[in-house]
Parts: sequence; C-alpha cells; structure tokens
Amino acid sequence: MKHPVFYMIKKEMTEIKRTGMIKMLIVAPIIQMIIFGYVATTDIKHVSTAICIEKPSAQARGLADKFINSEYFNVKYNINNPEEIDKILGNSKALIGIRIPADFDTLIKKGKAVKVQVIIDGSDSNASLISMNRASSIIQGYSADVFAEKMEIMKPVIGNLPEIKLEERVWYNPELKSANTMVPGVMGMILMIITIIITAVSIVREKENGNIEQLVVTPIKPVEIIIGKTVPYIIFALADIVLITALCLLIFNISLEGSFILLLTLSLFMIFANLGLGILISTVSSTQQQAMLTSMFFIVPNILLSGFIFPINNMPAALQFIAYGLPLTHYNVILKGIFLKDLGFTELLPQTLALLAFGAVIFAVAIKQFRKTVS
Repeated sequence: MKHPVFYMIKKEMTEIKRTGMIKMLIVAPIIQMIIFGYVATTDIKHVSTAICIEKPSAQARGLADKFINSEYFNVKYNINNPEEIDKILGNSKALIGIRIPADFDTLIKKGKAVKVQVIIDGSDSNASLISMNRASSIIQGYSADVFAEKMEIMKPVIGNLPEIKLEERVWYNPELKSANTMVPGVMGMILMIITIIITAVSIVREKENGNIEQLVVTPIKPVEIIIGKTVPYIIFALADIVLITALCLLIFNISLEGSFILLLTLSLFMIFANLGLGILISTVSSTQQQAMLTSMFFIVPNILLSGFIFPINNMPAALQFIAYGLPLTHYNVILKGIFLKDLGFTELLPQTLALLAFGAVIFAVAIKQFRKTVS
C-alpha cells in the first residue's frame, strides 16, 4: 500500500488537470515571460527629437548629424524658428528640442564659447534625465572634436599637449543591455506570482468545496495534506524555470554564464518560501477571491521593493530594512549572480540562507495555522 501523500499528490494532479489549471501553470508563465521580457526594459532609444538650426552652416549641420546618426534620438523635426519648439513639445510630438543659435558657426571660428540650448519635456522624469545626459554627451563630444581640430592646427606652434584618455571596461554586462538584468528578474516575479496565488487558491478551493472536512476524518495528517498539496506545484514551478530559461536563451539572447543545475537548486528555496506564503494566505482566506487579493498584497511590495525595478539603495532606510526581509530581493541577487556573473554556491550562500530562514519561519507559521483551520 502506498503512502497517503502519494494519493494526495495524485488527487491534486487530477484536480489540476480537471480544472484546466495546467494552462495557468505552463502556458501563462510563457506568455507573461514573452510580454514582460519585451516591456521590462530601461533602455531609452529613438527619442522623438526636434532640431532647430537658426542659421544653416557646416558646423551646425555637423552637430545636427551627430543626433541624426545616434540610435538614441529620432530627429522628426528640422526647423529654423525657435518658437516652433514650444508647440512641438507642448503637443507631445517630441520629447527633446535642440536649439543651435544663429551665431554658432561664427563664434566657433572666432574661438569663442557658444551655447547650444537643450529643451526637454520633463513630464517623464526618467526618460527626460537619460535623454538629457545623452544629448549633453553628444554636444560635449562635438565640442571636444572642434577643440581637437583647433589644437591639431596649433600643434606645430605650441607642441604636444597632455591628454588623459578614458578606458572603460564594463564587466558582466558589456553592452549594458537592460534586458540582461531585467529579464532574469521577470523570471523571479513570474515564479512568485504562480506559486503563491495558485497554492493559496487551490487550498481555499478545497475549503469552499468542503473537501477539507472530508480529509480531516481520514487518517491523513495535516502535514501530509500540505505536502500532497504543494509537491505538484513544486514540479510545475521547476518546469516553469526550465521553460523560462529556454526563452531567455532563445528569444532574448541572454547568456546563462553560471550553472543551470545551481539555478534549479537555489530556486527550490524560493519556491519553498513562496509555497509557505501561499499556504499561510490560504489559512486566513475564506474565498478564492479573498486569497487572490491577499496574495497581491504580498506580491506587489515584493516586486516594488526587491530591487527589480528601483534600486534598494535609493530607498529610505526603513524601506531598505523591509526590502531585505522579502524573498524576491534575495532571489533577484541569485538570478543575476548565476545568469550574469557565473557565481557559485559559496558566493550565493547568504541569499540562500536568507531564503531558507524566511521559508522555514513562514512554513512553520503556515502549518500551525493550517492545523488550527483543520481542527
């Protein structure tokens, strides 16, 4: 005779198949990954731009060409009247306006300072700040080219000048693609949504249907019920990680620098913590709708405070304290460490222990609450 847990697992698998929840567990994460993978990016490119050249000249056209040839700016408007910039930005037809003054060429030839005005729509502060910095970089680069050209002419007279050259090296993400950091984070977010909500809803559904009362009168222990209810979702969660990792590699061209086995192993600690949360939520929820709403109460702070979207160091001290108490914060470090840095178990041990501690506490509380609910 097989162990009661086996029959609980078999029952849960049958229920998942009967209710069509298998689509939510397999198909939904794939669709979410594809959508979120393309949406979750901080790259700002092809910014709609207006360039105002008050008086056409070779120097003014040279600076304008720098913007035209940049992948970050899409020059839609070439104008000569500065007043048109107000209308274009006011109607949200462009985010940024570059005003090159009429005496631009004359002042450069005279060796005098000339001002180029950058006007930007600040209603989207993040895009505006990034675009402002890139526009400043292009203008400063053009200024350096003009200066270097002048110095080349004067070199026979004044001799060589000292020069400091910047040597940039970016480790782990050389192209600085936001997808390389955001897409693994999306994996953690999807894993959290699937495991917490589905687990909570499945147990509450048993309560609504009166199945819990039937299970209580059987020899099955509450712990065995929990094991039987959670094991199928552990299997599906691991399958989701395999599928999502394949999507990362095939669709988003993100390389997995570390060990996939280590990724699966450490993901078990995150699944453990999430399932504990799901069970705990199910014990305080009377209906499936209530379970879903309560789940979102935990999931949203995890996403916002985990460092997935906003840097934790920029948060107030009290919120940083809360952030480091959330499982997704530590799982994000694990994901980035394995995907981008080829970190091993030793380097990721602090995050693993944090997930283990969180999961152990939550699971202990969840089992205690579940026993009370059953009794």
